Amino acid sequence: MEKFDIPVVLFIFKRKKAVEIIKRISEIKPKKLYILADQGRNLEEIKQANECRELVEQQIDWECKVIKNYAKQNRGVYENIGEGAKWVLRHEKWAVFLEDDNLPELSFFRFCKEMLIKYENDTRILWICGTNYLGDYKPKSGESYVFTRHMLPCGWASWSSKFERFYDGKLELCKDSITMERVSNVYCNRAVFLQYRDAWLKEFSLISSGKKPRSWDYQMDLTIKANNLFGICPCKNQIKNIGVDEDSEHGGNSMDFVMTQRFCGMNSYPIDFPLIHPKTLLIDSEFEERIGKIILYPFKRRMKADLARFIRGIFDIPINVSIKQFCKERICGDHHKK
Repeated sequence: MEKFDIPVVLFIFKRKKAVEIIKRISEIKPKKLYILADQGRNLEEIKQANECRELVEQQIDWECKVIKNYAKQNRGVYENIGEGAKWVLRHEKWAVFLEDDNLPELSFFRFCKEMLIKYENDTRILWICGTNYLGDYKPKSGESYVFTRHMLPCGWASWSSKFERFYDGKLELCKDSITMERVSNVYCNRAVFLQYRDAWLKEFSLISSGKKPRSWDYQMDLTIKANNLFGICPCKNQIKNIGVDEDSEHGGNSMDFVMTQRFCGMNSYPIDFPLIHPKTLLIDSEFEERIGKIILYPFKRRMKADLARFIRGIFDIPINVSIKQFCKERICGDHHKK
């Protein structure tokens, strides 16, 4: 097989299943491979992280240029992936990115390459994703992919010129009330907007207080919507998530959880080539609505969030302060006054 000439980036931490991802990457033999490895937070994790690095390196059995960016201390998800992607794209014009639980179809790589070339100069399109929560979506016109404003995070590709320009890793857009109002109009379901807005504001509060952000993908979601940009999503899911285990940081530890099942439970399928391209750059409204329903929390969790939002509004409770903590401090304060 001819070597794949787009740089491939693998993010790893301590999950030994990363070996399965590098084995899949070895089948397309990229000419250039980046490995961005986070470090553990304690002695046990440091041991696991170092073992993971060794296992991954042992699988690189083809001739290629390997660029290693190994953390000496724990970076966290945002620093390793969000800032790591920025670092890679300062050295490359484009790249394909995989995390240690993103097992791709071989067709994923060709799909990314064709999309990177075709839409390189289209400033409306920020990224190409490999995940499709619907599994196998069949648009009415038979295209191979759709344009979306949803953020589907597992397995993706982007361009240096666009990612560096738009990606709002610090969520600075949260400060702009006009932008946030405009973003609310992008969602076909206001409940999904409120769910994401809560997440953005919590992350922004963490960043503003000098703490590490817990995500890199909420930032991408807001970036796409605030800048009126698009992503490309294959109609056939290209990524099988193999990371529902004790090492999961955000995806969930068990398929018994409904949101984990929704995000990680679908199968992947090879794409048929040649690709059938959309005739126009328009959102597929049926796709957007169906994905929105998958992203939306179950009813009880939504009602709890709505109640919390209402209480915070009445008592002006900051997003980074728990309601329970606020009530406890208020009660204690009133007691001391007496």
